[in-house]
Amino acid sequence: MTLTKSSSPRRTAPAGLTDTLLADIASNAHRIDTGKTTTRQALTDLAAAGLVDIGAPSGRGTVLEQAAVIEALTEKSLSVAFSVWCHRMSLEYLTIVDGNGLESMVEGLRSGVLVGSSAMADAFRYSAGVGELPLVLHRDSAGQFRLSGRLAWASNLFDDAIVFTAAQGPSGAPVVVAFPLAAPGVTIGPELELLALRGTASTSVTLDNVVLPDDHVLTTDFSAFIRQARPVLSLLQASFCLGLAGESYRHTKTQLTGVNEVFRADLTQFGERLKQAQEQFVLLASCIGTAESPAGQAVLALRLEAGLLAKELTRLETMTAGSRAFVVTSDVNRRYREATFIPLQAPSEAQLRAELAHKPGV
Repeated sequence: MTLTKSSSPRRTAPAGLTDTLLADIASNAHRIDTGKTTTRQALTDLAAAGLVDIGAPSGRGTVLEQAAVIEALTEKSLSVAFSVWCHRMSLEYLTIVDGNGLESMVEGLRSGVLVGSSAMADAFRYSAGVGELPLVLHRDSAGQFRLSGRLAWASNLFDDAIVFTAAQGPSGAPVVVAFPLAAPGVTIGPELELLALRGTASTSVTLDNVVLPDDHVLTTDFSAFIRQARPVLSLLQASFCLGLAGESYRHTKTQLTGVNEVFRADLTQFGERLKQAQEQFVLLASCIGTAESPAGQAVLALRLEAGLLAKELTRLETMTAGSRAFVVTSDVNRRYREATFIPLQAPSEAQLRAELAHKPGV
């Protein structure tokens, strides 16, 4: 792909992501963003089109193709793209461990009959040595696994969701588990007045001695699981960061008239960084599933840069959009609010900076 200084890098999404699907997502973007509706129907529609399971282990397609879908969705609604990322990572976790006898769950997630909730923020903080696991798994007197604790944040918490997370196992070592949100003993927290992404069903989850079948303990090899899952997680996060950055870049470019010409040098610099980040993304994502896994430090550095670009370019778009940027129902305002979430999403900007500063070999 040839890119000029004034162009914004963009990948071609699979044919299944039709103009009709994108138009429907765009028409609901504000309602999803403000919680008047949710991303659940979009997940169903996208699953029916075969767009939520691309590049998963033992599946079809590549991570690059899945990233192209997420990037294109982000141009219409970060909420929908974020929910797809959350769902797609749930499939990644299951297929990493070969389903662990949970083939029906795998098929339910692929088809959209079930929703996946990737609640692994604590797991990745724990693996980086900057947090603890808030859930505890133990065996009761009858030999059943029981799970207790509180997840401060999870998304895609729809009634039919399967939540994937980590817990301190009976031996004290971390394990990866899955539990249905509808299980007895699971309590979903109150709806939150979020600045954006209210339609993603994001809040806390409390578990009180939730019975867990043995096959819902996905793996006790926590370190190997994290090493395999993290590159895909970070790259697909980077794809929605780059999608948001690219959309704001394109809109800003059309607004550099009159007094806004003073921002042209800024936009040119951001355009060059965006081009470089996209090229790096293709390079790293192309390594997924090959003998040459992408270097962990390079993946984290790209994830950080993609998030910074989304933050800076949405800000620049607001500065060149005029008064409509201050109108909550405008797309430019929505993108700006969506971008405020990215530095907070796990791994947060603080965690990424800390890992890159102190763990050069990560």
